[in-house]
Amino acid sequence: MKTLQLFLITLIITNSLSAQKAKHYDSFTVSVQGKGETMFLIPGLSCSGNVWNATIDQFKDSYQIHTFTLAGYAGVPPLTQDTILPTIQKDLLEYINSHTSKNSILMGHSIGGYLSLLLAIENETIVSKIIVVDALPFLAGINNPNITAEIVKSSYTSIKDSYLHLTDQALKQNLKTTLTRMIKDKTKIDAVLNDAIKSDRKTLGHTAFELMSNDLRIPIASIKTQTLILTNWNVANPMYPDFTKETKLSSYKQQYKNCSNCTVELIEDAEHFIMLDNPKTFYSSVKSFINN
Repeated sequence: MKTLQLFLITLIITNSLSAQKAKHYDSFTVSVQGKGETMFLIPGLSCSGNVWNATIDQFKDSYQIHTFTLAGYAGVPPLTQDTILPTIQKDLLEYINSHTSKNSILMGHSIGGYLSLLLAIENETIVSKIIVVDALPFLAGINNPNITAEIVKSSYTSIKDSYLHLTDQALKQNLKTTLTRMIKDKTKIDAVLNDAIKSDRKTLGHTAFELMSNDLRIPIASIKTQTLILTNWNVANPMYPDFTKETKLSSYKQQYKNCSNCTVELIEDAEHFIMLDNPKTFYSSVKSFINN
């Protein structure tokens, strides 16, 4: 009898542990740290979840933080299909819905911010609040508001293959040049670059094209979740004297004008990686938003 009881107890424990085992997703890897309400962090193109390390340290005592690295970026195996972001979106939606809490937070940088918008459009109650870090509903329209998604899709398909024929050294130099423009604090470049160069070339090109060629300026009108949009300003470029801090903020507000629940805020002394360049102001803005 005791042997049977022991067997049944072992069986129950085994089944319970199996049920608790996290589902595997091909679209991303995820690490979990901290305790409390849930916070979800999505990095940008070519980046790993490491870009959020300092942010995790800031919030892990108050939040259980789920940090993603997307398929094809930073050494994570790529998806095999040609259309990538919709698959990632679907899997993120399922994962977040299964791990959300009463007062959960979703934060995405760059393409992670774009995905956050897609998720909020798809599910108006996915989280309690959203922070979008320097991402736009239609990136291709920032310099030309009259360009359409159809024009981009028909005229800019070469973006898909832009990384395929690069040597390893050329890819590294390409990414380093890009990151040098996007990160003000030059001491942070190498850490981001070391993850970026592990990215799959096809994924880089295809996801960049998908980001550029989809226009969410009308769909964001359906977003019900309170959303903070953070963009940056560093210094004026003498080559573009008409592009000022005021014109940049205005252009972002114009792109988000259809979203009544979106608030645009500009953080100075930072480039695209705002959380790395000006963490003090970044954390202050995020905390003020999520606590009000």
